[in-house]
Amino acid sequence: MKVFFSHASEDKPLVEQVFLRVSNKYPKIQGWLDKYEILGGDQLIDKVHAGIESAEKFLIFLSPDSIDKPWVRTELRKALMDEIKGIKPEFIIPIRAGHISQFPPFLEGRFYIDIVSKTEDEWLTDIYSAITREKKQNQAPAENLQISIALAHDDPNAAMVVFEPQFWANEIGFKITTSEKIENSLWTYAGFKGMRQISITELKGDYEYGVKIDDHTIKPKVPFVMGVIFGASGDPRAKVLGVKSWNGEGGESRMSVMHFPD
Repeated sequence: MKVFFSHASEDKPLVEQVFLRVSNKYPKIQGWLDKYEILGGDQLIDKVHAGIESAEKFLIFLSPDSIDKPWVRTELRKALMDEIKGIKPEFIIPIRAGHISQFPPFLEGRFYIDIVSKTEDEWLTDIYSAITREKKQNQAPAENLQISIALAHDDPNAAMVVFEPQFWANEIGFKITTSEKIENSLWTYAGFKGMRQISITELKGDYEYGVKIDDHTIKPKVPFVMGVIFGASGDPRAKVLGVKSWNGEGGESRMSVMHFPD
């Protein structure tokens, strides 16, 4: 599949790297870039027009340098004529290669590929999908619940395990296992305000601490924190062996009325 790379000379270092990466990753895409196609003695206009004629897709790199360049406009005009006539539907693929405030009127409303703000893997996938018209493959879903372990601000022997949903609510039921004896434990949730009646199940063992709260969930971006405090010195985070979901089995259940800061 032949693809024409239209650009301003000022953008050539960037465009050439895109050209090389597309060619290396997707061998079936044959790019047309003037640096590799035009030789000494060639008729420039004829060579460029032939390149556009033979191409199945036309990539135009839009930047502050290219947007008003007469030569780039000439190439784009040729590509537009082929597209408007129906000879090559969906022929033109705009690519934002620099910070521009407004697109040319004839390209407004088109979805463009942004290589300024995306990673290399992201824009390579976008370019390939636009050229081949193949839908992008679904990515592996991200984990909703993010878990991290931090040091307590006021106690060097305390490890704080932070549970934070990213997209939707998560049930409250977790158990921590440790390599050293737990001297004390606690939990807190910023989503609870004022006076609340809570059905809670806790497990407080020498080497494990579990908390399950019924009828309540953790909301996205509002962390639920469980703390374990050790008696011996050393990094308390390294003493946390594992963290997992817990259904309350083996714990002690109770109904408590608790007051939380407003």
